[in-house]
Formats: sequence, structure tokens, C-alpha cells
Amino acid sequence: MSAENVGLTGPAASASVQEAHKKLILNAQKLLSTIRGPYDSIFAHLENVSHTGAIRALSEMGVFRALPRDGTSMKASELAEKLKVDELLLVRLMRAATVIGPFKETGPQDYAHTPYSLVYTIPALEAGLSLMTDEYLTSKLHFAMFFKKNGWQNPTSPTNNPYTFTHRTNGKTMWEFMAQFPDRTEAFNAAMQAQTAGLGWIVGIFPFEAELSKVPTDDETVLVIDIGGGRGQATVEIRTLTKEIKGRVILQDLPDVVNEISEPLPGIELMKYNFFEPQPVKGALIYYIRRCLHDWPDADCIKILKNIAAAMDASTSRLVISEVIIPEQGVDLETVWSDLTMMTFAGCERTLQQWEALLDAAGLRLEKTYGAKATSYNAIEARLK
Repeated sequence: MSAENVGLTGPAASASVQEAHKKLILNAQKLLSTIRGPYDSIFAHLENVSHTGAIRALSEMGVFRALPRDGTSMKASELAEKLKVDELLLVRLMRAATVIGPFKETGPQDYAHTPYSLVYTIPALEAGLSLMTDEYLTSKLHFAMFFKKNGWQNPTSPTNNPYTFTHRTNGKTMWEFMAQFPDRTEAFNAAMQAQTAGLGWIVGIFPFEAELSKVPTDDETVLVIDIGGGRGQATVEIRTLTKEIKGRVILQDLPDVVNEISEPLPGIELMKYNFFEPQPVKGALIYYIRRCLHDWPDADCIKILKNIAAAMDASTSRLVISEVIIPEQGVDLETVWSDLTMMTFAGCERTLQQWEALLDAAGLRLEKTYGAKATSYNAIEARLK
């Protein structure tokens, strides 16, 4: 049995197929709501949270890894003995995990894997489940209490938001709080690495090769600085796109992140850097920042952007921001869920008007946006005012 993804989204699918797939999912959800009716639909919230809670517990318990991957079934008694857990607890949780999946009930208290449960054995997706539930879902469930306590104001403080309220971080930001727990930090990094790999195609939304080919360069020219580039997945894509152009590509991130890069990245320079500090590399042709700014409220984003602007050359440098642009109408589900996730720790996804306001406050002007079909991700090009 394979856990291979047979869905219709991602870089391998055409834009038209992805768009149709998203619409189909949304329409199916609306149809289910219509079938249930207004009254019964309220109880879907309880069902969804109960199911998610059971899945997370079974993952932590080790059930996904303990069941045979070939689809052979296993009795609850045998499974409980293997995992050294209470059999009744296991049975109660598995009821929730078989009635609508992802596991299959093959007989009384007899369970087997399906392709939909096998995906939870992929380490990066297992980490993603932990991140979504332990860090974000718990915070979202406290939205009402937090916002009521704080006068129903949009969160703008990294130290006072639904996450810090829920997890009682005692004045620490989410990032500072999570850093105290190596297992949670590891889960976060693994989930982000998987998400970055899955979204590698958004790098190509901006035409790096075409734009850089317009400028005379030599071996010392800094072509691109990938600010907050993590472990280099996107940087490698950029280096590949610009391999025929003379010049340097630099990856910048925090010391702990750079120190974790164990594989060689040919043609890429590594630099330890905190984007809240002055940018040390002046006059690069492109300063590239991808999926970082949505983690921060406006005031912090302006600080980051001002540091970049101070290093830019007025005639040759440009900033490229790879982020979601929320449409004014007709937003898709993925963007909505992402924005509410960012809200838990005072970040946000932004409309074009909000991006323009940030750029203006940092001494920059919007030059152009580059988009792609079936996604809200855009490349936002800016220059000095």
C-alpha cells in the first residue's frame, strides 16, 4: 500500500486543474452544509474538533507507525499490547478515526491502514500535524476569550496575541517560547521544510533569469540575496534559474538555521544574519524575501523593510517579496486558513493595498506584481522611492 499523493494540486498539476480542484472542494463543502441544514451544521464544529483531537492523540500514541503498512489488519488488543497503552482508550479513539477515516475498520476492534492514514507516517507530515494542532489549533480555539479580553482589537504585538495567551508564554514571543522546547522546534522546522519544498514552484513566479539578464554583471556582482532563506530550498531554485548569469547568490538566515545546513549548496554563499539588524550587503541587484513578512505585524515588517531599503542602490537594486496577496473579494480557503493561522501570533496575510502601505512606510514604492493562476501567491517588486 502506498501513501503517494494522488490529489490534483501542487506544481505537477496545471493551473486550470488546480483551480478546478479547489472549486470542487469548496463546492463539496457547501453541498455537505446544505445537506445538513443550518441547525445540524453547528454540530459539525464539535465533530471536526473531536476528530482532529483523536487523530493527534493516535499519532502521539504511535498507532500510525504500529499498524502494518501493507494494509494487514490488527486487533485492538494486539495493538494496545504492542504500544503499552490502555486498550479501552485506544478503542474509543479509533472509533473516531474509522467512522470517517483515515483508518479502516475491518472487523470488531480490528483496524488497518488506508492510503489516507499512511500519509501520517511521513515524518514531515507527522510534524505538520503536531504543529497545526499543538501550536495553532489550540490558539484558534481561544480566539473568543483573547479578543474579548483585549477589546476585540486586531493583534499587533508578538508578545500579546492568541498564541501567547493560550500557551502562557510570560512575555515571550511564539518564537522565543518554542525555542525552549527542542521537540516542538524540531517539529516546526520539519513542517516548514516540507511546506517550503511543496511551494518551491512559487520562486519561479518572478522571472529571475529574464530580469537579471538585462543587467551587465561579473563574478563579484551580488545577483540575489535570499533573506530568511532557511535551509536553502528556494535559494537552490534561484541559483538554478540564474546559473548562466555571472554573479553571486547569498543565503541569509539566523545563526542556528545556517548552522543546521549540512548538505553543500553549490554556487551559494551562506551568511548568518538577523533581518531586524542593518543589511550588511549593499547594492545587490535583488533582495528576495519569501514567506517571512506574513509572520510579523506591520511595525516589525516596516523595520525589516527599512533595513533592506537602506542597503539598496537607487538605480540598480530592487526588492522582491514572495507572499500571498489577498484579493478584495472571492478569497480561497487556503488563504483564509493561512491568515487566521498568522493571526494566532500577530502576523497576517495582506491585500495589495496593505502591501503598498508597508512599502511606502519603509521608503519603497510598488513597481509591479507578478502572479500565477490558481494561487494567491505573488511576487511583489519594489524599488526605492
